[in-house]
Amino acid sequence: MSNLHSFAHGEPWPPADQELELREYRLHEQIGQDELSLIYRATHQTLNRPVYVFILRRHDWISNSRFQLAARLAASLSHSHLLPVIDAGHDEHYGDYMVTPYIAGRSLNEILQEGPPDLTLAVRIITQIAAVLDYLHEQQVVHRDVQPANILVTPEGNAYLTNLSLAAVPDAPLDWSMLSEADYLTPYSAPELKLAQAEAHPSLDIYSLGAVAYHLLSGELPPTGMIVDLDLHDKPQACVLAERVLLRMLSPQPNLRFSTASAAANALRLALRSLLDQNTIDMEESRWEDCAEWFENPLELALSSELANLAEQFNDFLTEARKRADTFHRRDYLRKWLNRWSRQKPFRRPSLGQLIEFELIASYNIYFYTLKVLYEQRSPPQLRSRPMRNDERPVAERALDVWATPLPVHRDFTSEPGGEVILPGSRRFFTCTGCQGSGQVVCPQCQGKGVIKPKARRGEPDPVEQPCDRCKGYQRVRCETCDGNGNLVEEKFFTWSRWVVELENDDDSEDLPQQVQRLLKQQAREIYESEIDLYDSRWHSVGPLSRLIEEAIAKAGEHGRPIQAKLTIRGVMMTEISGMLDDQECRLYVIGSGENEKLVSTVSLLNLERLALVVVAVLFLVVVAITAIMLL
Repeated sequence: MSNLHSFAHGEPWPPADQELELREYRLHEQIGQDELSLIYRATHQTLNRPVYVFILRRHDWISNSRFQLAARLAASLSHSHLLPVIDAGHDEHYGDYMVTPYIAGRSLNEILQEGPPDLTLAVRIITQIAAVLDYLHEQQVVHRDVQPANILVTPEGNAYLTNLSLAAVPDAPLDWSMLSEADYLTPYSAPELKLAQAEAHPSLDIYSLGAVAYHLLSGELPPTGMIVDLDLHDKPQACVLAERVLLRMLSPQPNLRFSTASAAANALRLALRSLLDQNTIDMEESRWEDCAEWFENPLELALSSELANLAEQFNDFLTEARKRADTFHRRDYLRKWLNRWSRQKPFRRPSLGQLIEFELIASYNIYFYTLKVLYEQRSPPQLRSRPMRNDERPVAERALDVWATPLPVHRDFTSEPGGEVILPGSRRFFTCTGCQGSGQVVCPQCQGKGVIKPKARRGEPDPVEQPCDRCKGYQRVRCETCDGNGNLVEEKFFTWSRWVVELENDDDSEDLPQQVQRLLKQQAREIYESEIDLYDSRWHSVGPLSRLIEEAIAKAGEHGRPIQAKLTIRGVMMTEISGMLDDQECRLYVIGSGENEKLVSTVSLLNLERLALVVVAVLFLVVVAITAIMLL
């Protein structure tokens, strides 16, 4: 499940006039193949959603097991930089297949063939892949095949890790000894990698990430074997500055490598700060506190370009947030800011900026998502018969299914009770079997005699026959089945309705103190609002937003669909400060920007000495007053 776009220029198959179908998917063209599968550009026919379909092309036991492992793992995991699997199964004609969202991008392998990318993009890719590797390791999954061919990069600079077919997971049933080293070792593999080993350590992936980082920074394949030194005399300056970090990531001793992938990526970013400053106009990281970090929100990593193009206020917000972080992170600025905060109220602890020992200064944005969805429900078609109307004539019309049948145009986010709709092309006219087309049937009351004889009462003479009061003596009555028309209509119909639901989610802020959560919601401001396509894969690249959309889609139920959706995003800036205050761990949160900035602390910041003096003074005055009263 890799190298999607390395084959984009190959011969397409099938031809445009011979598109094939696999279950719910229409296969447009084959765009390539990887080690295990043929890759097709396709469309989900019901949802009209572009996807990639991977069809297993090797049918030995180990290939089949690897293919299924990759599908199950990717479907069970969720990260904004892991290419998900949204469907998988077995088709009688094509065999095993899996489906992923359509990602408009190229493999990193293809990009590197053109030379090393821009430094900012290189660091961005390393940071994103490090984040997804840490996520996998938390889930006890070791990828074991991190290489450029398994990384997709979009034009916006978003990286996606793919291909979990060699991943190590607890209790995996695969017998990896059946694979030879030539089948899985690459220039990016750690020297100790042996698939047959029972256990795999995350350090394998950290080595591979270091090898990818070396290739990104130098433009050359990483050296092989036991790396104890890097010959960088003719390499770009970025490699020279990052030498110590790269050597640690590529250490032949696994225990000497970084403990996490993100720790390695952060160390690399710190080493390259001076060069990154030259590539960015809104941040000068070389002037920051050593412990300061700017963390990009997954929304910004995945969708900043799209949102900035669609909403000017989002672009303004992001620019303001980066400038704010750059200011807060500069040496001594935060200490001065805390000192000013101390002086604003008499009972605040004085000179707070000088008292706290910084361990981490992290600035980031938190986003709140509101999704307003208009749903339409259409019931399964039901069959009924009714009398044919006198003005009704058979008309040839194209048969349509339930969801292809036109309904009144919906009004923006307005609930409607709906009603019944006849399914086009479902009407069938036929002669009424009850009256054989005559429109009349034998009167059931007089049995066609035209008269009835009332029952005689005891002791009275036999009653005289009387005309039937139902048929009036005509012996026949109107056929109730066809209402006297002689013909029936059989048709299918369905019922429809529309309703509106509003859903909310945020960037997993529940771990923050309650006061911080309240302030974040109060200070968040609208930065984006627009109608969106819930099935557009771009919106599914951000975890909280993807979960919100999946919840919205699920609420449609078996017979409903979302037909209109509007996304509103509100954002708020925050700087989180971790450190020591009076030998006590403390955490400060600076929320908002400009005049609306608020400070929240996990420890008391009151000036206890001043409070004590005030209390003593008040008590003294009370005592003096009481004494004076008593003397009077």
